[in-house]
Amino acid sequence: MKTYKLLLLLLLVIIIVGCSSKKESSYDNIDQKVSEVQADITKVTVAELKEILNHKGEYKIIDCREKEEFIDGHIPGAINIPRGVLEFSEKISNRKETIYIYSQTADRASLACPTLKLLKYKKIYLIDGGWEEWNEAFPELIIEGDNGNGSKPAPKEEESGGCG
Repeated sequence: MKTYKLLLLLLLVIIIVGCSSKKESSYDNIDQKVSEVQADITKVTVAELKEILNHKGEYKIIDCREKEEFIDGHIPGAINIPRGVLEFSEKISNRKETIYIYSQTADRASLACPTLKLLKYKKIYLIDGGWEEWNEAFPELIIEGDNGNGSKPAPKEEESGGCG
């Protein structure tokens, strides 16, 4: 009987230790968090992405910047899914499809990669250097407008004020 009690106690201790071993990290700044998640992310350079664009294939390029940033310029073929709504977007659904993702400098995209992995997307690649590097390396390969149609929205007209 003592043996059973001892084994039960040992099993209980193992379960408690195992359940409490999840590490909750805290960070002094966002750079620490980005550095940590980038360690587990597969990256491609903008030059490698340019070569990928030259070949047809089953992949998506996600620009996770805000819509205004996307309209000002984006990588050809990219779709805009801002980081804040990535988990809820219906623009991506094929979890077997390869995804290349970028943001202004790659920070937002770095934080998006683990989210996509948690949602069971398998082939996720961070475009290292993000939009800034693409813009610098390939200014001739920039698309302006929404969804790649090349047109910018009409500027907002100011409403006339009180006197007429």
